[in-house]
Amino acid sequence: MNDIKKRLKNAEIDSIDCKDTTFIYTFPVRIEEITESIKRIGVLNPVLLFEYDNKYKIISGFKRVLACKSLCFDAISSFVFESDSISELNAFMIAVYDNISIRKLNIIEKSIILNKLKSYHSLKHNEIIKDFMPIIGLEQSEKLLECYLSLSEIDDDLKEHIVNREVPIKTSSLIASVSKYKLPLISEIIIKFNLGTNKIKELIYLIDEITERDNIDIKKLRSDLNLDRVIKNERMTLSQKWEKIVSLLREKRFPMWSKIEKKLLRNISSLSLPKNVNLSYPPYLEGDKLRIEIEFSTSDELKIIGQKLIDISKKEELSEIVKLM
Repeated sequence: MNDIKKRLKNAEIDSIDCKDTTFIYTFPVRIEEITESIKRIGVLNPVLLFEYDNKYKIISGFKRVLACKSLCFDAISSFVFESDSISELNAFMIAVYDNISIRKLNIIEKSIILNKLKSYHSLKHNEIIKDFMPIIGLEQSEKLLECYLSLSEIDDDLKEHIVNREVPIKTSSLIASVSKYKLPLISEIIIKFNLGTNKIKELIYLIDEITERDNIDIKKLRSDLNLDRVIKNERMTLSQKWEKIVSLLREKRFPMWSKIEKKLLRNISSLSLPKNVNLSYPPYLEGDKLRIEIEFSTSDELKIIGQKLIDISKKEELSEIVKLM
């Protein structure tokens, strides 16, 4: 890159092609903060531009250009790279280096970079793995590369959720692997209920199992879940809405378990446990042990609770619970 030619100039905003994304991988693109900053103190650092046909593509500084355009600036301070002195691949890597020196890339930005290297710059997997994955902080792995490449199939709303919730690459690629006819429903539930990693995994597992085992149409499943009604229910918290949806999915996936769980809950309720005592059972009864948690602040309080538990141990409802285990 020693022969690269660049010059500092004020480039006219109208001559910059803001629709061209050859070198752009920033995600999501939010310009509110930088617009306010530029409004107050101006552009402190020149943007990097790639010159072609008397116009410019943005190498780095996409948000600064958009902000200046929204503020009706005529021009912006720029380092202009002459196209005959630098390849598009080298210009793209300048864009990458320029950003990783000042901030951490998110999972979607890494995916965009790797996809551009493969699709736009036509690099082979072994080249990307050896020469480029370490640059953006990734292990040199074919499997990991495939995971990141797969994220290009996800829509922008879901990508933004992945960034906001910092969903790990393994879970993100699991989302990307969902068949296209299931993805809209799964995506809607993930976003509407702001699901994190473990809940996303359970959601995908349940919907996969239900649709494959029972051959249920995805539109019918959405209707069976009463999803619109749950979403619009203002009396329920987000957490309660999710619990409602996941309970319905579990009931569909494990109909026998649902019946057993209802009996368990009825019997536990009939035990009339003290408020500071909680009785729990393993999920789907995958185990044969019940668990009791007790909260107390004095030895006398513990003695009272202990006596109540002795009384409860003699109840028929507890025997029924043990039989169900």
